Order: sequence, then structure tokens, then C-alpha cells
Amino acid sequence: MAKTPAYFGKFPCLPGEKKPTMVTQANCPKFIYTPEMPHASDLNWVFASTDHLTCGKYQLAPGSTFDPVDVHSGDEVYYVLEGTVTMFNPKLGQVEDVSAGEVILLPKEAPHKAYNFTNEKAVIMFVIAPKMWEEDGPPDGYYETMKLLKYQQEEGK
Repeated sequence: MAKTPAYFGKFPCLPGEKKPTMVTQANCPKFIYTPEMPHASDLNWVFASTDHLTCGKYQLAPGSTFDPVDVHSGDEVYYVLEGTVTMFNPKLGQVEDVSAGEVILLPKEAPHKAYNFTNEKAVIMFVIAPKMWEEDGPPDGYYETMKLLKYQQEEGK
């Protein structure tokens, strides 16, 4: 399991010292999820990560995804700022295309994986509350059987 960065839960203020704080993209912590597999990762900016909320944005390059499947300790909302992201829930086999201006709710502990099947970058704002991951960090994989739905091509196509 990857280790949670030290600033999670403490940016831009420590839990007992929270106050209104201006955060610019220039001073946001950045990370690649997951650093062990940069070829299958997304670029992230953290706007705020407190003891009750984590908010930021991430970017998926054209034709990319992130690994492993992600699971959070809180509810997550994705708001797509640019492009289209295809969300896959391997537990349910559910697939949703979410485009710029649209939102998807990922309930606590809902496994998910995002794909960008387009030729344009996808930029997604995320908000997770109350916790992004437990203290031991993000999952190192998804070990349940992935439910995949069969695709049947229409005749003549």
C-alpha cells in the first residue's frame, strides 16, 4: 500500500489552527497517483486537505487511466472541468461517461477507476469528506473479482 503524503490532513492549516486561507495553484502540493507506476498515473493538485475534507483536481492525459482501482474512506464528488472521463465501478460493473460540467457521486468505499478514452486531456475537481484514505494510505490494488458486463456488437456495425 502506498504511503499517504505527510501534508494530507494538514494543508493549508494544521487541524487545530484552521483559518480562512488563500491557496493558489502555485503553492498547492502536487502528487502523482500512484508514484510506483507513473505510466498508469494521474497528476493531482491538492487545494485543501484537513481532518474533515480533501479537495483538489487531477488530470488524465488522452488515452490514460490510473491504477490501482481507488477506494476512499469518505464520499467523493467528481466535477469534470474539461473533457470526458469514463468512470468504472468494478464491484457493480457500472460504467458512466461524465463530461465537462457534469458531476458524479462516489459513495464511501465505492471502488472506482477513471479512464480517458478521448484525444483531449480530462481535468476533474474532486472533493472527499470526511477522509480520503485511512492512516495506512491508499489501496495497493483491488482484489475482488471485477464484474464486467458483456458487450454485444450490433449486426452490420
